[in-house]
Amino acid sequence: MVNISKIQDSYLRIKNYIVNTPILVSDDLNKQFNASFFLKNEVDQVTGSFKIRGALSALSNLKDKNVKGVVAFSSGNHAQGVSKAAQIFDMHSIIVMPEDAPQNKIEKTKANGAEVVLYKRHIESREKIAMQIAEDNKYPLVKPFDNEDIIAGQGSFGLEACEYFMQNNLVPNIVLSCTSGGGLVAGTSIAFKHYFPDVDIYPVEPKTCNDTEISLKNKTRTRLKNHEPTICDALEVEIPGEITFPINLQNCTAGLTVTDEEVCTAMKYLYKEFNVKAEPSGCVSLAAVLSGKLSCEGKNILITISGGNVDDKDFSNYLKLAKD
Repeated sequence: MVNISKIQDSYLRIKNYIVNTPILVSDDLNKQFNASFFLKNEVDQVTGSFKIRGALSALSNLKDKNVKGVVAFSSGNHAQGVSKAAQIFDMHSIIVMPEDAPQNKIEKTKANGAEVVLYKRHIESREKIAMQIAEDNKYPLVKPFDNEDIIAGQGSFGLEACEYFMQNNLVPNIVLSCTSGGGLVAGTSIAFKHYFPDVDIYPVEPKTCNDTEISLKNKTRTRLKNHEPTICDALEVEIPGEITFPINLQNCTAGLTVTDEEVCTAMKYLYKEFNVKAEPSGCVSLAAVLSGKLSCEGKNILITISGGNVDDKDFSNYLKLAKD
């Protein structure tokens, strides 16, 4: 069971290794929607995304048990988080990544000392490959979201955000969280519901990969029947996590979705307004606001900017796809 105490304990273990990332405020955005927006920027986090939080949480516990190595599967950000955490704790890491993952994510994972094993996305099962490697090496498999220590670590994002609101005597009305398997929104929702029980929490996904939105409507984990590609490579999953979904079903109001074009428009806005280069997956929460997916007027709203691992060429191409 992941609760506020577990999140607080996790934060104490990892806080010396992470950045308490900044909250960005835009007068332009606030005036445009007659609301108050607070953008928590994990682009400035170690490894360029929130994933290091959960990885440090999980691996710090494994290190205490004298585990020498770990296996993980990821399209990129969890890969970098686990490989960096393994490097910090002097552990061996083997990471299973799709061969079409952004090259900068693969190279950064290798730079952290990881052994990278590539697989064919949508053809081979990354989980089966990783499980076999874990069995062969007698290493634990550190899943990207269905792991209580991972969820607790991601909850440190929410804990920091809650502390910001409390220190500034503000009450948040809405939290928007980028969502794949649901680890970040699950941990964040536990923190926010503890301190601000009336807050509305919305997981945000690509329109073509909306398993959480559908599952919340159905009130049960529902696997996508059809999956179309999206530029939000870090958010491509077919079904919410077994551990994360019950938390999100209890804490979340509803799921929201955005198109790739709306994501590109959010990337462009974020870059022009804050000079922040965020990856597509990191911008879905802002995209939901800019494309009018929810009523914002008069409300205090946390927007999650979850990561910035995008290479310059891809970034330039995405900005060209943005709506003027």
